[in-house]
Parts: sequence; C-alpha cells; structure tokens
Amino acid sequence: MYAFVASLAAVLLAPALAWADPFALGGTDWEGCSELVKLARAEVGNDHVVVSDKLDLSLLKPEDAVLMLHPEKSVDAGELAKFMHAGGRVLLLDDFGKGDGLLRHFGMERVPLPENPAESLRKNPHLALAEPASALPVVADVQRVVTNHATGIKHPDLSPVLKVRSADPRVADVPVGVAGAVGKGRLLILADPSMVMNAMLRYAGNKALAKGIVHYALDDDTWGTRNGRIFFVAGGFAVQGKYGGAESELDAALAAVRDLFDSVRTQGMPPAMLFTLAMGAGLSVVVWVATRAAKVHKPQTPRFTRKLAQVAHGGVAGHAAVVASPQASRVLAMLELKHGLEEDLCAALGLDALPPQAELIDTVTRRGLLDKQGIAALRELLLKMATVETLVLSRKGAAPPPYKDRDLAEAANEVKRIVQDVERNRAGSSKAAS
Repeated sequence: MYAFVASLAAVLLAPALAWADPFALGGTDWEGCSELVKLARAEVGNDHVVVSDKLDLSLLKPEDAVLMLHPEKSVDAGELAKFMHAGGRVLLLDDFGKGDGLLRHFGMERVPLPENPAESLRKNPHLALAEPASALPVVADVQRVVTNHATGIKHPDLSPVLKVRSADPRVADVPVGVAGAVGKGRLLILADPSMVMNAMLRYAGNKALAKGIVHYALDDDTWGTRNGRIFFVAGGFAVQGKYGGAESELDAALAAVRDLFDSVRTQGMPPAMLFTLAMGAGLSVVVWVATRAAKVHKPQTPRFTRKLAQVAHGGVAGHAAVVASPQASRVLAMLELKHGLEEDLCAALGLDALPPQAELIDTVTRRGLLDKQGIAALRELLLKMATVETLVLSRKGAAPPPYKDRDLAEAANEVKRIVQDVERNRAGSSKAAS
C-alpha cells in the first residue's frame, strides 16, 4: 500500500517538477533557458555569470552587463539608461513582455513581421528565419536564426542586427534586433526571447547568436575582456535599488505604482481590485440613497402664487417702494422732493420747461406767489437740494450728507407748505384778476 501511494505521488508531482515557467533560467524543459546559462559559463567562466530572480541595480558596476529575458514586470528604464551611460551594457530579449518601457525610453516601438517571410522553418510563417542585417560582432558567425512568433522593432537611430525579409520584394525588411551605443555603454534589443531557449539552441545559427550575445555583454570594443559580470534575470524577476546608490522607500512605492498601472493597462484589473471598486461603488450608492431618503423637504409655495414684492411692480408704485425702502439712501428721497417741488412750481407758473434756479425764484417773486419769508425758505431749500444733486451726479466730490428720516420729514413738510402757499396765492390772484 505504501509503495502504491509513493508511486502515485511521484506521478502526480512529476509534471510540476519537470516543467518550469517559460524562459526559466534553471528550466531544463524545451522552453527553459538552462542551456543558455551553461553556454555563458563555458564561454566567459562561472565567476562572470550571475543568475538571480532579483536585479539589484545598486550592485551594478560600469563593466557589468544585464541580460533580461521576457520581463513580466516593468523595468526602470531611467536607471538602466544611467547604468549604460556610465559604461554598462543592457541586453533585452522580449517579444510580448513588459520591456516596452525600455523601448519607449529610447524611441522604439514594436511592429509586425512580414506576413509571408522569405524563409521560414517548416514553411511556418510564425517560425520565420532571421538573417544578419549588419556586420556587428554579435552576429559575426550567424547565418540564419530561427524565430518563434517574434515581433519587429521600429528604431530611429540604433543599427539593425537581425532582420526578416519578405517574400514580396515590395515589402521592406523588418528588423528583429537592434543595437547601439548609449553613452559609454551599449544596448542590444532582440524582439524574440525564444531564439535562445533550450529547444532553439540545437540550431547552429541560434547557438552562434547566443555566443555572440554573451561576448557582446562582456567583451570591449576591441574584443578584449571587460572583466565584468553578466546578470541573468528572466520572467517575474524583482528590480530594486538605484544605480550608484540604495533605493528609497518613495522610489520603491513609485515603482510599485508603475507596475500596477502597467499591469492594468496590459492585463486589466486584478480580481481583488475589481472587487474593492465594486464594493466601494455599492457602498457609495447606499450612502447616497440613505442621505436622500432621510432628508426632509420643506413645502414651498409655487412661484406663481407667491406674493410679489412691491419693489418688483415697476412704475410709480415700484419706484416709490425702492426710494422708501429701509436699505435705500435718504438722498434719493431728497432728490425726489426736489423734482416734485420744481414740477409743482412750473405747473403753477404755467412753464413748459424748468428755468434756471435764480430765474425760477425771480418769477415766483415777481408774481407775488410767496412772501419774503416764503421766498427765503424756497431759496434755501432749492440751494440745499441742488448741492445734494451736484454731489451725486459728479461722483468726484464729497459724499452727500447722510440724511435721516427726521431731516427728510422736515424737508417734505417745507415743500408741502411752499407748494400750498403758491397754489393759494395763485388762486387768489386769479380771482382778483377776474
């Protein structure tokens, strides 16, 4: 019984142990990259090859190189650019991973390969054969490289390394690899990590390319030795630190936010985030409904049945309401008294237009409509009112005196007395004449 259970466990666990993630540096299956690591150690020595699931940028030196295979998290293009400007070398092998940030940093973008490549493995257009596009040392011993669902690269300045030709001569060649100088360092981009996985290294061109990549990482421009290290990272490797120094907590938080946004942009929101947003939206609706349902509304009288304020009536009534309102200045009422007095005097004298003040007083005096005391009161009242009107109209002089209700009542009584005396004397004169 024990032997049966042990055998069953071995059968069930065997696939999990034998099959690793794609491009795993320790994976020995057909899509692993353990053969690439063995080849690198054979070419440059064990001491110059570092395999890790974490890339600490603070440990990098100018003579080192970083080889990234299909990164599943966004890479810090700015820090890698600083590393290359100091002399370091970055090699990115990626088709559909998160290496686009590095491409965008240097003005590159992905483009599709020709639909009908000139050469392909087993007549399969997804297994297009790439050929050297320049005389760079990285492809010096390469004739043909087998690709696997690769993408092309549109580049502004970097030199093409590998290209895929189209069977249609009217279609331009599409680069699948580019390289160039970045400051004192170098950058190599290959748009297909499958070219160096275990199953592909059985082809002579792919194996020669893998050797060229390793030497491109550590050899100097004269093919001497840089005496640096190649840091191999693949898949979901973590990136930490800053080139030339330690990473602050703020930098780590910003990197995490960038990773989250990149993940949402390419793969959509994770289930936990969707659940949290749904819960938040649901609670917001509940709170909104509760606040609206519990709110008591006061009854309001319809607008068309409300009492209209007297000041809104317009005409004489509205004007009188404005002048007499508690908020209005009593200067307005004083001006109204002045205009009323002048109109009454003109009517009593039979005048169509208001004459100058001195002429008006002379006419009243000549016709005997007021006695000497009345003439003096009229002259004083008109002078006071004219002064107020002049100050209001000029807007540059001193402010009019702040009249009170008592002052206004006294002026109104004085106007009323003068008008009554004028009317009475005018009536008496008319009777005497008849």
